[in-house]
Amino acid sequence: MPCGSGRGCAGRERRRPLNGEKMSAYQPPYNITPEILNRAAGISEAIGRLTVLTDKVRALRLRRINRVRTIHGSLAIEGNTLSESQITAILDGKRVIAPPREVQEVKNALAAYDYFDSWKPEAEKDLLEAHRILMSGLFADIPVESLIFEHQAEYYQALQESTRQTDSAPFIAFMLRMILDTVTTSAPQVSPQVTPQVSELLAVFQGEMSREALQAALGLSDRKSFRERYLKPALADGLIEMTFPDKPNSRLQQYRLTDKGRQL
Repeated sequence: MPCGSGRGCAGRERRRPLNGEKMSAYQPPYNITPEILNRAAGISEAIGRLTVLTDKVRALRLRRINRVRTIHGSLAIEGNTLSESQITAILDGKRVIAPPREVQEVKNALAAYDYFDSWKPEAEKDLLEAHRILMSGLFADIPVESLIFEHQAEYYQALQESTRQTDSAPFIAFMLRMILDTVTTSAPQVSPQVTPQVSELLAVFQGEMSREALQAALGLSDRKSFRERYLKPALADGLIEMTFPDKPNSRLQQYRLTDKGRQL
């Protein structure tokens, strides 16, 4: 039947090849137009970009997993008890119920990890910067400076002795003694006799927080119960304090841990 007889070339029936007989190459019923070529090229380019993005996502996911494992192993050696899942939660900005010191260690390690590719191990400035980041906040609440002020004469004597000996040992020994004395004599005495509710409240604190934020962190919806069982006892025991004590009902009111609360 001719192509123009109504059925068209696409509808033409083809004879099957006999044994040993070769048929001519099949010609599909379409013409390759510039539009088809352009769209095929566009699809190919898009697939290429998608492949690159997928590879990048996989690389970032692997880097993230390795970061968590590295930090977990490094801190565990030093006695940090946080798990890989807890470290991942901190990396995601989530709250973790754990000793504040250990949480701070993880945050410092995560911050330091971002600089690994740019730091040079043999460079003194990079070593000092790494030390600064890793040690950020561990002595933040210990008034070492005030004790040094009380021992000013010894402070300058230690500096002079280190200069005379061309050795920093006397000054280092003095500073370590000041830190030790501060930790052992200046730390407030805290009674561990607090309710489980108050303990839970102290554990979720991250800087200054509003009542709403504290309730949300604890997963509590009853405002009266939160105030009576959590907030009031913690305030009465001096474990937390208001940021605006003269305006207890201020809409801007927030709460923070006291030195006593941080120690507990």
